[in-house]
Amino acid sequence: MNEDNQLILLIKSNPQEGLSKAMDLYGGSMKWVISKILGYSNREDIEECMSDVFVKLWKNIDKFKADNQASLKSYLYGIARYTAIDYLRKSQASLEIVSLEENDIGFFVDFADELARETNSRIIQEAVDSLPEPDRKIFILRYFLQQRINSIADSLSLSPKTVENKLYRGKKMLREALIERGIII
Repeated sequence: MNEDNQLILLIKSNPQEGLSKAMDLYGGSMKWVISKILGYSNREDIEECMSDVFVKLWKNIDKFKADNQASLKSYLYGIARYTAIDYLRKSQASLEIVSLEENDIGFFVDFADELARETNSRIIQEAVDSLPEPDRKIFILRYFLQQRINSIADSLSLSPKTVENKLYRGKKMLREALIERGIII
């Protein structure tokens, strides 16, 4: 049984150990491929992309057929290349600022009338200000300053999962506060 087959069996039987071994064997090569596409200065995206590559390997391990023509390393190169290209597309698309009102809370506010715009902006500001700390800070960093979840987690010494949970609960609280203050959702 060749090394690729042994690693595949290990990933299937013990994903944590198998993926750890795959990262040890191929992590440097995957980082190089991803860095070439994303650029070397974007460390956070590179690390996030690498994690996604190995998650995709784990999820799609049954689709890989080890034979004499294809190696696990070349399969990973393909996953890394396409995942990095997707990240690059997403990062270029995220340069367009998306309004908080339309996409993250699940409602649309008609701001055609200037008076309504000013009133709604004030209500939104008051609702955000009413969020408890650190939820308020997390919300502002994420939706007004467009920071990534991992950056927010690092700056506030929280886990990314905690930040995601606080954002989820914060959106729910904000939605309720906006309804109470008169914004029609």
